[in-house]
Amino acid sequence: MKPAVPLLEKLLYLRGISADYFSYAGEHITHPLESRLKFLQATGYDINDQIQIEQAIHTLDAEPWTHCLAEFNIATQGDCYVEVRLHPDELNQTINWQVLTELDEHYQGSAIAADLADIGHYVIKGVRYSARRLDLPALALGYHQLQLSTEQRQATASLAISPARSYQPTNIDHKLWGVSCQLYTLRSLRNWGIGDFSDLKDLVGHCASQQMDIIGLNPLHAPPMSGSDFASPYSPSDRRFLNPLYIDPEQVTDFSESSQAQRQFDAADLQQQLANLRSADLVDYPAVALLKYSMLETLFDHFTSTQLHAESSRGKAFQSFVAVGGETLASFANYESQHCSLPLQAVSNPIFHQYLQWLAFEQLQHCQQYATEQGMAIGLMGDLAVGAIGEGAEVGCNPELFCHNASIGAPPDPFSEHGQDWALPALDPIALKQNNYQHFIALLRANMNYCGALRIDHVMALLRLWWCLADSKDGAYIYYPFEQLLALLKLESHRNQCLIIGEDMGVVPEILRQKMTETNILSNKVLYFERNYHAGDNNNPTFTRPQDHQCDALLMVTNHDVSTLAGWWQASDLMIQAEIGKIDNQQTLDAALAQRQQDKALLRDWLQEQQLLPANWQAEQDPTLSKQFDLPLCQAIISAAARSQSTIMTFQLEDLQLIEKPVNIPGTYLEYPNWRRKQSVDTDSLFSNANIQSLLSTVYQERSQ
Repeated sequence: MKPAVPLLEKLLYLRGISADYFSYAGEHITHPLESRLKFLQATGYDINDQIQIEQAIHTLDAEPWTHCLAEFNIATQGDCYVEVRLHPDELNQTINWQVLTELDEHYQGSAIAADLADIGHYVIKGVRYSARRLDLPALALGYHQLQLSTEQRQATASLAISPARSYQPTNIDHKLWGVSCQLYTLRSLRNWGIGDFSDLKDLVGHCASQQMDIIGLNPLHAPPMSGSDFASPYSPSDRRFLNPLYIDPEQVTDFSESSQAQRQFDAADLQQQLANLRSADLVDYPAVALLKYSMLETLFDHFTSTQLHAESSRGKAFQSFVAVGGETLASFANYESQHCSLPLQAVSNPIFHQYLQWLAFEQLQHCQQYATEQGMAIGLMGDLAVGAIGEGAEVGCNPELFCHNASIGAPPDPFSEHGQDWALPALDPIALKQNNYQHFIALLRANMNYCGALRIDHVMALLRLWWCLADSKDGAYIYYPFEQLLALLKLESHRNQCLIIGEDMGVVPEILRQKMTETNILSNKVLYFERNYHAGDNNNPTFTRPQDHQCDALLMVTNHDVSTLAGWWQASDLMIQAEIGKIDNQQTLDAALAQRQQDKALLRDWLQEQQLLPANWQAEQDPTLSKQFDLPLCQAIISAAARSQSTIMTFQLEDLQLIEKPVNIPGTYLEYPNWRRKQSVDTDSLFSNANIQSLLSTVYQERSQ
């Protein structure tokens, strides 16, 4: 029998499938019932089977009330209590409880159930179950075990104690600043055709010498080595592990100890390949991967023959790393050994992939340690991508956590009139909860343990995600257990002493931004979009005064999703979009170019207001704004941004080099070589340039005021 509409509506609600939303233009969009039902089908329900629908509602809504404790409970420090759900027959009974903390501290107590505050109820077949508030003593932050018993039953559950706010450093007395870069773009005279952790360490040294506080990075997640295209850091195989291509083989102890590695490295053919890869304008991922993995295989062979089973310090360190990684690392390594397509013998050995993760983890941690030693207030800022590809290890090792009939994306907006489908499987919020949030916790820990700050891409995913259905144009927001995810984010930020930034650009519900403010999660702003709209003129919003910028925010002058400063000023970003068909007619291009001219004039006015506009850029010197973008104008823009009231300000290395080509054009795949373009000069040359040093000194002075 087909279920009635009210029954279906209830299951839609319990599954978090939204009925409506407000678009970027403020329009109230509602989804037809038949469209929403497709999402129930995508999550495994037969919408024509009333018995199944009723059972699903019972499982999600009623059944939890028959358990006195949830398997996983979260309480806030300073207001520490758990919800106990009781049958009416238990109300006159004594509840005995015990807490064993992760530090082996023991607490216990008892209470009469009827004396506890009634905070909710649910009626099942005429029986009124009640939720009672069981207050607990002040417990330390962390993950503890809670035991509870009545005369009729007992339960054991996990108890997470979360802080009211996320972590913030307490010893900072100035506005923070630094640079951002995509690690693979870094050039040096010694790397293997791709920026690596040694290049990053060198960058740390240069930035620290200029008294910077932070270096923002792209996601460093493990890529899908099963295919030929693994360039995008936002389409990883597994967000819990690192990209081995960033390892510097020459810094591995096995490299200096292995005569075979030395011969292999000194070979004329390899040296020629390295020279070619270094000089290329784009990262040649397949060639870099084959060359670097071939050397890493040699290092692995040396390690296994001399260290793996020996009582050496390195052998013990590796075994400890594997033990700490546990089943998660083991399953990842097994998956990679079965799916890595490189024609090398070692890639079929799971231990090889554990070895690579060990090397990557050590080299990256050394970078953060070096940043701290050099006095940087934050050091590295990591980036957590919003999802992983369906063919990768994260999804493959945890298939039960994902909805394989839906992918995540974004609704229509001015940049994509038909919306976006990112082709990343949707994490199922119900499965996430049934997993006791362990996958989410693992993601946070893996991405916080090597950095002083973490930017969470598309932070709205804590609250809701736009799901796209396969073979359908239907899309809708699916809601997630926001309060629980937020609490765990706050807890892990303290445990890892990691500042949190949430990428909250676009259509974001006000409740999310309110919670971010309340919990010390910084917002993420981009200079191009920091505008003031004026009554009667919504087409030409002026740039916001730096002194009026949001304080609790990270201000990026530019980032990986927008044009570089030079590309924006020269409008080469628009011309590239026209060349690849993203702007598909002359009329649209002309309108975009005209709008850019207006925006350039507004930016010049903004600089003039700040009294930073160079003399040769005054309106009378260049009334048509046709002059070529130059370093003085770049310095003026970055210096004005440095006056921002935002807690952190960053700019890209590309802007210092006046690079016009973007590293990525959103909404493209084959049309443009995304995630491959390198810096124009090596890092040492860039920072030794006297003009660049002068620019950085000016920015430091502005941030110090």
